[in-house]
Amino acid sequence: MDTNQKRTQQPKTPSYKYSFRLNEEQNIRFNELLCKAGLEHNRSRFIVKRIFGEEFIVIRRDPSKVQFVARLNDFFISSFRSWEITTTRL
Repeated sequence: MDTNQKRTQQPKTPSYKYSFRLNEEQNIRFNELLCKAGLEHNRSRFIVKRIFGEEFIVIRRDPSKVQFVARLNDFFISSFRSWEITTTRL
């Protein structure tokens, strides 16, 4: 195989980049909307969805609920195990 051969590149999907400036008041409002939507780490996705009016869903995780569900699962698993032990003895 000839090492001097050039690799053919697949055509890329065209993408376009836009930029804009905000004053201090607009920047504060933008950051508030971003935090409220829960998309602090993905600004570009937030902007595109706001511009085109697409619906976006915010999923918030409450650590106390996660702990509660984990404890509930542990309770059900332990109660199932105790039930399994009593039924095998019969």
